[in-house]
Amino acid sequence: MTTLRIVTLAGDPEAEALLAGQLGTHRELDLVLRCVDRVELLATIRAGSLDAIVSVGAPPWLDRQSAHEAAAGGIRLVGLSGDPTETERLELLGAAILPADASPAAVVRACTDAVELSPAPLPSTQPSQPKGKIIAVWGPKGAPGRTTLTVELAAELASTEPETLLIDGDPYGGDCLQILGVIEELPTIVWAARMAAKGELDGARLALDLRRAGRFGPVLLPGLPRAEMWAEVSDFGWRQLLTVARASFRFTVCDVGFCLEPADSSFPGVGEGRNRIARAAVREADRVVAVCRADAIGVKNFLWGFEQLRELGRDEDVVIIANRVRSAEQRALGDLFRKHLGKRPIAYIPDVPIEFGHALRTGVPVREMKRGSDVTAGIRSLAASLGARIPSTGMMARLAGTAS
Repeated sequence: MTTLRIVTLAGDPEAEALLAGQLGTHRELDLVLRCVDRVELLATIRAGSLDAIVSVGAPPWLDRQSAHEAAAGGIRLVGLSGDPTETERLELLGAAILPADASPAAVVRACTDAVELSPAPLPSTQPSQPKGKIIAVWGPKGAPGRTTLTVELAAELASTEPETLLIDGDPYGGDCLQILGVIEELPTIVWAARMAAKGELDGARLALDLRRAGRFGPVLLPGLPRAEMWAEVSDFGWRQLLTVARASFRFTVCDVGFCLEPADSSFPGVGEGRNRIARAAVREADRVVAVCRADAIGVKNFLWGFEQLRELGRDEDVVIIANRVRSAEQRALGDLFRKHLGKRPIAYIPDVPIEFGHALRTGVPVREMKRGSDVTAGIRSLAASLGARIPSTGMMARLAGTAS
């Protein structure tokens, strides 16, 4: 006879203690743990040595992430409750419901006979509209200008599509907030991922709690307040956040940092370690923008790092943008990429440190200062390749922008 491995959860501590005492002596059961918090529960689920979870009452820390992970692992969830509110909450989490005074034998039967259920989907609060696009922006080590171009791209997309969201998803600490000159404290991806994991985040909440970067700029979701806080963004919460972003915005532009290597982690809920934020964003993205700094070291780092994108299966969805390019080098650079990667850059951004330096000091994108510049033209080409409706600019408009 196979022994059934279970854990109990104490929504009602007295009733749980009584049931645990009875289950602990049952010959068909192995009471692995009496979980007292979410960390213990998630650690037990991820250990892969569990058949069922018995929740006596509905503890407030039993959330959708725990229920999703249990369902994904084939672990049944059984709830004992006599309270209608608790019963409804447990049912929404996918639990098979028993009376509060159910016998140990009834609990065993429920643990073996219960259909493997998944948490019920949340009622949609999103308008009926075409699915939005997620655009991940990646660049290798060596300061290729990834974050600067992420901000420029988001600003360009927002100029024609107000429903544009800019997410600073660099797990090593991003700089989008500083580049845009925003000095007030705003909710970050830590807050958004927690809210999303609880099913309490939607487009209306993002619009209420966040702000636009400028009058016609993108909605801004800042990154980690401190780099060491990366573990506070759970896998589940991050994926749910991206799902909400896709449903709420026409374009979501996400700076994903530089490192795509998988790494194990001892922190609960962060399976692939620190870099899983970037890896998940790349996997979920509709398009990936890969930024290369156009010098010998930058190209070397890019070609090596590009293999990591291929390992994530995103080669066909990647567009390349070459940054800090001298005009005389464009053709040779394009030929080099064609030879090694099978594709040329979609845009070449010139090496104009004065323009970017002035943009950083004033806290506005280059497009706001010099709309007719070669930088803006390159970003417009990139935005158009990603599906943006960019109005054509004639010679007079370009001359006017240059004159300004």
